[in-house]
Amino acid sequence: MNYKSRILKAVNRYEVKREKGRVTGEGDEELIQATTVKKPRVKTKPSDEWTESQIQRGVAAVLDRLGVCWCHVPNEGKRNKIAGSRLKAAGLKSGVPDILIFDPAPNDPTVRGVAIELKRNKGGRLSENQKEWLDNLSRLGWHTAVCKGYGAAIKELERLGFIKGKG
Repeated sequence: MNYKSRILKAVNRYEVKREKGRVTGEGDEELIQATTVKKPRVKTKPSDEWTESQIQRGVAAVLDRLGVCWCHVPNEGKRNKIAGSRLKAAGLKSGVPDILIFDPAPNDPTVRGVAIELKRNKGGRLSENQKEWLDNLSRLGWHTAVCKGYGAAIKELERLGFIKGKG
């Protein structure tokens, strides 16, 4: 029996009860149950199986909630040649870390900024351009880190003092 026919049958039974004066407010669970749309169960992957994009969105939500001054440079993804050349002409650089935090790290205020490169737990590798960016930022006094997975990124933010540790 499909959803529509189930609702119609329940409504008809309710109307018959009402016409006969037997509607007491009790026993209407059937109507409520028939007309309630069940939310589909969404299967979510454990965070250790997230893609880099999912990790980025998760960490972004945390940083936004914390009120940290940060940004993400959207270097990833395929573009057509025209869009790619326009972005390069505007200054897009290959290998820029995924997360750039401009607030001083609470546990080390001498750090000029924080650059975090996010990778999947399994298979994520640094490109030569990413290594070069991390090395250059480190040389300029930035704290740099490569975090494999959402959990590692959160631990790094805790270590730096952006997130207060549990304890």
